[in-house]
Amino acid sequence: HELPQMKPFQIACAWEPARSVGGDYFDVLTLGPDRLGICIADVSGKGITAALLMANLQAAVRAFAPGSTGPGALCSKLNEVLCGSIAPGKFVTLFYGVIDSERLMLHFENAGHSSPIVLRGDEATILTEGGTVLGLFPKSAYEDRQFALRPGDCLLLTTDGVTEAADELDEEFGNERVIASARAARSLGAQGIRTRILDDVTRFCNGNFLDDASLMVV
Repeated sequence: HELPQMKPFQIACAWEPARSVGGDYFDVLTLGPDRLGICIADVSGKGITAALLMANLQAAVRAFAPGSTGPGALCSKLNEVLCGSIAPGKFVTLFYGVIDSERLMLHFENAGHSSPIVLRGDEATILTEGGTVLGLFPKSAYEDRQFALRPGDCLLLTTDGVTEAADELDEEFGNERVIASARAARSLGAQGIRTRILDDVTRFCNGNFLDDASLMVV
């Protein structure tokens, strides 16, 4: 009901399900006085089956994240758990990051999820590094990656329900529109950016979301 916050950061999230229940998941975890865990994930499929699987993933993230040595180790553990219990052909994409407010550093691993975007001044950097999806390959390797943050940076995390939302001509919203929406609302902070992106993508697809759409702004 209320996201944990950690100065000097602002965090805002939004979720637009394609059905009454969905398979997207985002979370913010307090890991210490200067460390915050951020997570966004998407399970293959929709409806109650996807929602149940994502509920299991949430429980696993919350159980393992506080004692994890890093994002890579957490993803390895989650992959191990999912490979032992997930239905054949199902998988999960997940981005997990740890924000260090003392060192202004983002430690992260991306397990097949939509690439995060960092806005810095007039530049947009897409963090393309990452491993494979969770739940398919028991021996998949995951790493700890890092990105140095600066004051004024804006980190954008989405599920593909945002970027792949399509208009009547079947054109997708895409990363460039996500970036443009965020830039248009930069002066409004994380809450304003979140609202602007969600409003713009809803207008773009006329509210016809074919997949769950979630986003996180840091």
